[in-house]
Amino acid sequence: MATERIVREALRVNPTALQITVAPLDEELKMISNVAVGAKLKRLKLCETLVSTNCMSYECIRLQANRVEEECDKIKNVIYARLS
Repeated sequence: MATERIVREALRVNPTALQITVAPLDEELKMISNVAVGAKLKRLKLCETLVSTNCMSYECIRLQANRVEEECDKIKNVIYARLS
């Protein structure tokens, strides 16, 4: 799985770096792609678990579609909060 490779490489290069995962809200995923939603939700939760279990500094964010400005602000605020 790609998440495993990304986590492994992140830990190798800089284990203290902030890792941010971004995924759609469950309801949004159902609207965007209504095929095999259960499997996709299970995979998203697995990816978030892999990151939260293995990374020292992480944030798993669920975002709304079509709200680019607001959601980018959320990501920036997470980064700025961790820098303080």
